[in-house]
Amino acid sequence: MIRKNLKLFFLLIFLTFLVPTQILARVTPNDLYQAKRAAFESNLSKIPDPFKREQVIKADQLLNEINQQVSLRFDKDINRLSAILEEEKERQGRTDTIVAYGQGNTTLDSAAYYLNYAAEAIAYQKIQDYTPQIGQGSLDRALKLSLNNLNGNLKTVKGKILRAKLEVKKAVDYYEN
Repeated sequence: MIRKNLKLFFLLIFLTFLVPTQILARVTPNDLYQAKRAAFESNLSKIPDPFKREQVIKADQLLNEINQQVSLRFDKDINRLSAILEEEKERQGRTDTIVAYGQGNTTLDSAAYYLNYAAEAIAYQKIQDYTPQIGQGSLDRALKLSLNNLNGNLKTVKGKILRAKLEVKKAVDYYEN
């Protein structure tokens, strides 16, 4: 009985080495971006009208430029707000703030939390891709969808910046009075 089980055990180990195993690769955001761009290029080559093809290329570039320009402007706004908060911290003799999970005890802590939250939203926005998915149907619809997506995401980031601005104002007003 033991011999039989031992043979079976060795047979299973031997078969494990013979049978190829599946290797799972990790899919990165860059892989997804590259696949999306490859699909875009492939679908772009299928557009017979060179004028329309050129318009789609220009629209794709314009969406990216708008995203980067607005994100850069948002970065400048956050940097200004951060400078104001740092100046207020210096005036109050504070060297640090507690920003973990928004659980700070002071208005300075709350302002620092929302500034960090907005800065992360901007960093995430910068890496977003608004390549039109032109393979599914009409070109106008695909471009409009990408534009609406960009517009909505920029409005969301703007809301986070305005919340950070409000919190910085509260902190400055609190310590002025």
